[in-house]
Amino acid sequence: MALDESSIVSKTDPEGIITYANNAFCEISGYTQKELVGQNHNIIRHPDNPHELFKELWETIKSGKIWKNTFKNLSKEGREYYVKTTIVPIFSEEGEIVEYIATRVDVTELILKDQIIQRQLTDTLTGNKNRTALFSDLETSNQKVTLVIFNIDRFSTINDFFGYEIGDMFLIAFAEYLSQMIFKHDMYRISGDEFVFICDKQDLDQTFIEHIEETINKLEQHKFHISTYEISVNITGGVAYAEKSKVYNMAHMALKEAKEQREKVIVYNDNMMLSEKTRNNIIYIDKIKSAIDNDRIVPYFQGITDNKTRQIVKYESLIRLIDSDGTVLTPYWFLEHAKKAKLYSKLTKIIVEKTFALFETNEYEFSLNLTLQDIVNDDTRTFLYTKLSTSPAVNRVVFEIVESEGIENFDEVAEFIKTVKQYGCKIAIDDFGTGYSNFSYLSKLDIDYIKIDGSLIKNINKDRDLLLSVESILFFAQKKGIQTIAEFVEDEATLSTLINLGVDYSQGYLFSIPQPTIET
Repeated sequence: MALDESSIVSKTDPEGIITYANNAFCEISGYTQKELVGQNHNIIRHPDNPHELFKELWETIKSGKIWKNTFKNLSKEGREYYVKTTIVPIFSEEGEIVEYIATRVDVTELILKDQIIQRQLTDTLTGNKNRTALFSDLETSNQKVTLVIFNIDRFSTINDFFGYEIGDMFLIAFAEYLSQMIFKHDMYRISGDEFVFICDKQDLDQTFIEHIEETINKLEQHKFHISTYEISVNITGGVAYAEKSKVYNMAHMALKEAKEQREKVIVYNDNMMLSEKTRNNIIYIDKIKSAIDNDRIVPYFQGITDNKTRQIVKYESLIRLIDSDGTVLTPYWFLEHAKKAKLYSKLTKIIVEKTFALFETNEYEFSLNLTLQDIVNDDTRTFLYTKLSTSPAVNRVVFEIVESEGIENFDEVAEFIKTVKQYGCKIAIDDFGTGYSNFSYLSKLDIDYIKIDGSLIKNINKDRDLLLSVESILFFAQKKGIQTIAEFVEDEATLSTLINLGVDYSQGYLFSIPQPTIET
């Protein structure tokens, strides 16, 4: 019959014993007709299928109704396959069920492809949807939505203190607890420490904001019991109402604003503050592009003094943007805008080129600041390696890496340090004392200098806690043979304290202000 030719067909008696199996059934199951006939149909049942599935199957067909579903079977050789199944009861003239006819379509290829797609859209750690899924869902939506971002503040400290295994266990527990709180909404984990959910709330009124704040408070008050530890966290939120991927960008702007303002949550609602920031972003991107085109991205240099001789012995190269009216802008005004506009790598290359060009004509040691973005960017890294392989000043360059960035990406930073060291470069950890001050991390890196952050130095004579912090840094550095540089040294009293403590170098306005030339 036609059905036999186009489908996988079997018949069973009322008790589920196979009375007939067509060739297609034999081919996919791996059994011969002789092996199948007389056997219970569960001979091909896969153990992964839930018991409730077959309970529902039998309840449906015994009541005389047709049952349809798609599920997994197991062949004689142990191969998994999926079939879309329809089971029809056959009645006698007296109305009694005399047999069941089951027809199936092999949908294994479709199911496996769908599973691949789902894996690509799923966060492997928590099982939530991932960033790819979020933007796919947003772009296919035809209506505005409310998007809420929750960020775990300083999550990396959990990994640093407890280890990555505990950190992963915490994220799984956090995701599960948050899912229970927002069970009506799909949740996405879009990065290591950011979770997003979408709802159809249109009126972002005070009641809604209070609800979000209440959710954050519950998350912060909850004690997550992970292994032998009890962990609690702080959360910051950003909310926006818009369409497609625009809503994520707006919510993320609100999140950043909340962090800057130290608020629990901020809603992007076209208020003047956020709109002004958006306008400023556009203005400064234009300034950066103009400065690049007209050669107005320049290095300024600040001297670093040997505390024993009080002589400038090295310089740090600092980026500046000369505005069209001649105003000199520090990185505070434009660097973040450059990163958003993907112009940052161009700025790095310009400063590296101009700094090397100057110091190739003298004998001073000089420092260049690198961010994690520079280190992980393949193009920037290749550019740096090429410069190092050709410059006669290569053995006098010091790359300064911000402490907090390095800790979160230890492997990339360690590999970069290993490579540049082969060229004869030196490494400084910048702003030490403002981030995690992780001595264990530092001990694993081949570094030459620790730059003690100015926030610890400026009031070292007024705050004993700051003095103790600097002493602990110096104790570690001296034990490891690492030299130290104090930043923001602005008066003789501070310098005297630093010399007594044993700090090797000082940098600050007491000796040198950043300027476009160096003292020779």
